[in-house]
Amino acid sequence: MTVTYIPTASKIENNFHIGQITRRLRSGELHEPEENVIVYAGWPQVKDYNGRTHISDLTVMGSDHGIKMIKFSNSENLTDLKKDALSIMQAAATTESLLGKSLDLKRKRRLIFDVVPVLFAPNASGADIGTEEVEVAETEAELIRILSEADSSLTPAQQAEVQAIVEGAKALGQITETENDGDIDPIARAFFDLESIIYNFDATQRAVALTSVNGPQRIRGLAGTGKTVILAMKAALTHIENPNGKILITYYTRSLRDVIERLITRFHRHFAETDPNWDNIHVRHGWGRSNLPGVYRDTCIREGKSPRSFADVRGQKDPFGAVCQEIVDSQIISEFYDVILIDEGQDFPDSFYQMCFYLAKGTRDEKQIIWAYDELQNVFDVQVREPELLFGTDRDGNPRISLVRSLPAGTDTNDFVLQRSYRNQRDVLVLAHSIGFGVYSNTVQMLENAKHWEDVGYEVVSGTFETASVNVVERPVRNSPSILHSPAEVPIVSTHPATDFDQEVEFAAAEVKFFINHGIAPHQIMIISLDDRVARSYFRHISDSLISEGIACNNIIKDTYSEPPFRIDGMVTMSTVYRAKGNEAAVVIVVGADAATLSTRNGRNKLFVALTRSKAWLRVMGVKSKVFAQIQQEFKLALDNSPRITFTMPDMTTLNTIQRGLEEKHARIIEAKRRMDKIKSELKLSDDDLNSLIEE
Repeated sequence: MTVTYIPTASKIENNFHIGQITRRLRSGELHEPEENVIVYAGWPQVKDYNGRTHISDLTVMGSDHGIKMIKFSNSENLTDLKKDALSIMQAAATTESLLGKSLDLKRKRRLIFDVVPVLFAPNASGADIGTEEVEVAETEAELIRILSEADSSLTPAQQAEVQAIVEGAKALGQITETENDGDIDPIARAFFDLESIIYNFDATQRAVALTSVNGPQRIRGLAGTGKTVILAMKAALTHIENPNGKILITYYTRSLRDVIERLITRFHRHFAETDPNWDNIHVRHGWGRSNLPGVYRDTCIREGKSPRSFADVRGQKDPFGAVCQEIVDSQIISEFYDVILIDEGQDFPDSFYQMCFYLAKGTRDEKQIIWAYDELQNVFDVQVREPELLFGTDRDGNPRISLVRSLPAGTDTNDFVLQRSYRNQRDVLVLAHSIGFGVYSNTVQMLENAKHWEDVGYEVVSGTFETASVNVVERPVRNSPSILHSPAEVPIVSTHPATDFDQEVEFAAAEVKFFINHGIAPHQIMIISLDDRVARSYFRHISDSLISEGIACNNIIKDTYSEPPFRIDGMVTMSTVYRAKGNEAAVVIVVGADAATLSTRNGRNKLFVALTRSKAWLRVMGVKSKVFAQIQQEFKLALDNSPRITFTMPDMTTLNTIQRGLEEKHARIIEAKRRMDKIKSELKLSDDDLNSLIEE
C-alpha cells in the first residue's frame, strides 16, 4: 500500500482524536494492501458565497474508497454541532463541484464516486444533527467503519485526475491557446502535448505547496522545478485561510510581478471562486523605486524614513545590501506581515533577509518566512548561504533562524529539495549545466561533491570526485520528464553563426517567423540578448523586421522607467538576461552570444540562465568569432554526451565551489529518498514492496 500524508495544517496533529486516526491511516492498517491512499490534514480549504472559509480537518482519498472529508467537533452544544456539520457539508459540496468539471470523472452526469462529509463528534451523545447529508461518528470505531466503506474503484489515471483537482494543479490550466484537433501543425501539436505535461504540476511539487509548517521553510531546486508556482500557491492558500492576514511575496527580477500575480489569481479562483484581495497580498519587488512599490521602500515609508534610491548608493559594492543594512541597523522596523515568501532567494543580500525577519510577525521560531532559491541560477555571483548566515545572530548570540531548531515535533522536514525539472528538455538542461560549469573547456565553478549532483537530480555513473578524477553523471528521465516530440527536421537545439550583425538579426527574425507560421503563438517566443551593450540595437532592428510582417514585439527594456508585463498576448518578448530570469517561453532565441565571457563565472551564469528559459526549442546566435566557435564546440560535446556529463574534477581550492547547503539531518533524509527512488525504478518495485522490506 502507498499512503501519502500531506500536513497542510500542523495544528491538526495536536488534536488527540484526529492524531490517533491519522497515525492509523499512515500505518496502512485501514485499507487494502493494493490501494493508493492520500491523507490530507487541514485540506481542502474552500469559501462559500458569503466569503466564509470551510476546512476539512482530515480528508482521506483512496482509489477504492472515494473521498471522505472529516470535521472534528468537540462540542456538546447542538447549535455548534449543526454549525460544524454545515461547514463540512459546504467543503464537500464545493469539492464535489470542482471534481464535477472533469468529464473523466463522470458517468451519466454524476461523479463515479462519492464525496462524503463526516462529522466526528465524540461528545454528541446521540444528538440529532437534523440532516442525513452528513455522516456522524461519535466513536473512533464508527469513524473507522465509515472510512472503510468501499466505493467505485478508480483507475490510476482517474485518481491522478482527482488528486490534481483537489490539490489545485488544474488551476494552472492548459496555457496553450491551440485547439487539440486533427488539423494542428506538427510543431504546434508537439508543444501542445508538452504543455499538458509541464502544467500538471507533479505530486511532489503540490505536496510542498500544500505542506504548512508553523515556522520558517526553505525550498531549493533547479530552474523549472516550480518554485515560483509553489510560492504563489502558498500565498493563495494562506489568503483563503486567513483573508485578513498580511502576506508578502517578494522577488528580485522586476518582470516577475505579472507572472506571480497571475498565478496567485488562478489558484485563488480555483479554491475560492473569487479574486484575491490585493490589499492584503503584497506582490513586491525587493527594492522598489519612486514609481514602483518595494519591500525596502514600503518599509521606509511606514517607519517615516526617506527611502534611498540606487543613485544615492551607486558607489557601494552592494548597493541594495547597503540600504537594507542601514534600515536594519536603525532598529526601527515594526512587525507587519503574517507570512513572507521570498522568490529568487539566491539574488538577495543577507541584510534583505534580516529586514524580512523583523517584518515577520511572531517569535523567531514561529516566523512564517519561506524562501526559495536556485544556487545554479545566480548571475550576480553571490554565494548561497545557510539560514544562520542569511538572517544573522539574535541578541542572545543564537541564530535568528535555524531550520533544525524550528522544526515542529512530528513534522518530517521544513527544508525541501525539488529534483524534478519540468520546464527544460533534458538535453537542454544537461547542455546548460555543461556550459554553465565550463566542463568541456575551462571549468569556472563546480558542485561540491557527488551528493550535490544527486541533489539537483543527477545520478553518479562513475568517479571518486577527488581532484583530477574523471567523473560521469547522468540525468534520468524521471527527473526531466517533459519530452518534446519535435518533428525530425526541427532540432530542439541549434546554433547559427552569422557573418555580421545584420545577418544575425535576419537569422533571429526568420526563426520567429518560422515558429509563428507553424502555430506557435508570438508570446510563446522570447528573444534574449547576451550583449548588454547593443541589446537595444538588436531589439530595434529585429522588431522593425518583424513589424513589416505584422508581428508585434514587447521590448521590455525600451523604457527603463516603466515595468511592462513580461508577457503580452500576441507579442514576441525581447529581454536581457537579467529581466528574463524567472520567466520562460516555448522558443528561446539567444542573440549576441559571441559577447559571452566564458572565462568567468558571471559570464557562464548569464549563458546558463538564457538557455534555461526554453521549454521547447532553443536557438543560439552570434557573429562568427573565436568565442562563438568555442560555444559551438562546447554545445556539440555536451549534446553528444547527453544525458551524461563527463568532467575532470578541478582543484576546488582554486575556483568557485557551489556549496551544497543542507543541514545534516535533512541531507540524510534526502539521500535516503533518492536511494529508495532509484531502487524502485531499477527493480520495478512498488511502495508496498519497499515498505515490506523496511519492516523486515
